Amino acid sequence: ARFSAQLLGFLLRMVGDRAAAEDLLQETMLRVFRGIDRYEERGNFRAWVYRIAANLAVSHLRRARPFAAEPEALLLQVRDEHAEDPCAGLVRAEEVSVLHDGIAALPEEQRLVLLLRTGQGLSLAEIAAALCLPEGTVKSRLHNAVVRLRAHAERVERAHREGSLP
Repeated sequence: ARFSAQLLGFLLRMVGDRAAAEDLLQETMLRVFRGIDRYEERGNFRAWVYRIAANLAVSHLRRARPFAAEPEALLLQVRDEHAEDPCAGLVRAEEVSVLHDGIAALPEEQRLVLLLRTGQGLSLAEIAAALCLPEGTVKSRLHNAVVRLRAHAERVERAHREGSLP
């Protein structure tokens, strides 16, 4: 239960749908409960729980439609730290939107690693354990995700400067 809020946030960013994320969270908790006797204490419990959640999210994405953003939920997460300047909030919301679009466009394996690292704060070793991957593969996928996000942000910024975006 101590991971539920973090897991829900992770699942929401993975699948882009609150109802589906809540269902996946419940299924994750059910599987953790049912499989607790098979958990090996020498392993990382957090990584084990995230592996279950990640596997469920990936299965859901394969069965369902492609990743779709939930702009309303994303905008609710944006905190306007400069309440006296309404333009600052709009700029921040646009930056978050560009970042969200870039994350949504990432290949599934890169998006998963990026969200586990940045959104959930898992270490590279925990991600490797959660996804049953070598740590080098996790590093590579994370690096490639960051490179793609930077390129996406640069394309959007260039399009704004050239006036081809509103």
